[in-house]
Amino acid sequence: MRKTECFGFPFGCASVVVAASVAGLLGSARHHVFSLLALGFVVLVTGVATRLSATAGTAVVAWGVHSGFTAGTLGEIQFTAETGLAAAVFASATAVGALAGAARRFVRDAASGSPHPLEGATRTRLSGPDTPAHTPPVGECDGDHRSREGSSWSARTQVA
Repeated sequence: MRKTECFGFPFGCASVVVAASVAGLLGSARHHVFSLLALGFVVLVTGVATRLSATAGTAVVAWGVHSGFTAGTLGEIQFTAETGLAAAVFASATAVGALAGAARRFVRDAASGSPHPLEGATRTRLSGPDTPAHTPPVGECDGDHRSREGSSWSARTQVA
């Protein structure tokens, strides 16, 4: 089972583009608050759904889009009181979203009762005298178990 946290930054960047486009259609060129609210919401949701590093990166991209295309023109970054307020809004959304996401993951992990993500995984031996027996490579994300050639862990190894 893959964790959605592994795709946080691309998810956040794509969401920023969509939200900025929708805010632009709603008139964010005249009313900059539309862009600020839409992008702040994206940063908040990204914080709940992903990890802090992805959320912080999304907040930086959101600030750049807001500063460069809503407050500025043609992508020219502006450093004004408005963009300072936007930075504060995005930083707050990052903090609140990260706390809510950490709480969500804590509750999910407590409910699962599994102390380790590989508990219940099955080990399969490949045939051959030179096949080494070793522990599986563990990435940050479930499903990131890339089998090395000659590995004793099969591609079917999954968390039960």
